[in-house]
Amino acid sequence: MNISNEEKLMYKVMKAIYDSGIPVSFKGSLVLKAFLLESGYGKDTRHTVDIDANWNGETTPTMKQITASLQKALDRGGINLDVTYYRRYGNNRSAGFELRDKSSRELLFTMDIDVNRPIVKTKIYEVSGLCFRGVIPSQMIADKLSVISVDKVFWRIKDLVDLYYLSHVCSFNREDISD
Repeated sequence: MNISNEEKLMYKVMKAIYDSGIPVSFKGSLVLKAFLLESGYGKDTRHTVDIDANWNGETTPTMKQITASLQKALDRGGINLDVTYYRRYGNNRSAGFELRDKSSRELLFTMDIDVNRPIVKTKIYEVSGLCFRGVIPSQMIADKLSVISVDKVFWRIKDLVDLYYLSHVCSFNREDISD
């Protein structure tokens, strides 16, 4: 399976955030790709342009606190990126962050973070020696089935594709997914 240079950088960012100890776990395409690699899936998968995450802390952070925590994690990890937010979180809306090269100011990718939504089960994944905490496969399947079960399914074709990938490496346990 091919991992692009942009995806490698995103995995480095995920590791830096995981190493920092801030209450973030990851979800989305990069976690799916890590699970597929772990499961021996060798075919290429779709490319992603963002990092998706959950922030589950004991208190509700401000946008300034989240941004500062992310920036500190990247600085400690030696990653030459600046973090700024462009969208505040709210009801059914994730916080949106831009990650830019510090020198050129080029936008490299974005990060969406859901804040203090229900806590989901996670596990540690590893890609090329880079470890991070991500949602478990049954949670990925449940999320994708939930999204494609509404009228907006044609806005989210990528979730159908992801379920196709998952069907090659794991069984769909109805009870786990329903939970």
